[in-house]
Amino acid sequence: MNKQLKVVLVIMLIGFGYAGYEFYDFYATDVPVMEKARVQKEQELAKQEVQLKKLQDFAQNIESIKQELRELNLQLETALEHMPRSFNLSGLLRKLTMLAQNSGLDLSTFRPGKDEVKTEGAFYVATTINFELQGSFTEILTFLDQVARLKRIISIDHLDLSTRSVAGSEGKPGGVSLVTTAVARTYRFAD
Repeated sequence: MNKQLKVVLVIMLIGFGYAGYEFYDFYATDVPVMEKARVQKEQELAKQEVQLKKLQDFAQNIESIKQELRELNLQLETALEHMPRSFNLSGLLRKLTMLAQNSGLDLSTFRPGKDEVKTEGAFYVATTINFELQGSFTEILTFLDQVARLKRIISIDHLDLSTRSVAGSEGKPGGVSLVTTAVARTYRFAD
């Protein structure tokens, strides 16, 4: 063989050997790393697709969700009318005084009690209000009926009825008046 041909063959043989070594090195070290990265990217893609599907479902149902939120807000507003977040005793006193006057009664005493402690697991706190009314039996029943019709939840406890003589005035005969002492209990949502 010719010397030049031998040199070319040796160079080609070295080149093939080096190429084989590089191919083996690439296949043995870089391919597993790339395969692991590909698997991680596929997992991330699957998670993102699930998230995208949830967002698409949410976007399709957004109007029904908005309607449901509006209904829940209306229910909350209604519940807050029955049981507000604060006691607002001055407003309650005005309302009870107005109801007493409309019924023909005299609301002579109004003493708020202490807030009761919220019991474990309860969503409300109650407070008591001691009051005294004076008028006829029918007027007291009318007042209690009007209190029962209020949107705000108020319960009347410890109703005590007693009579009191009333002196007549200028030719009018005296009579008997009913004095009622009671405890009203009202509620608010606990924070």
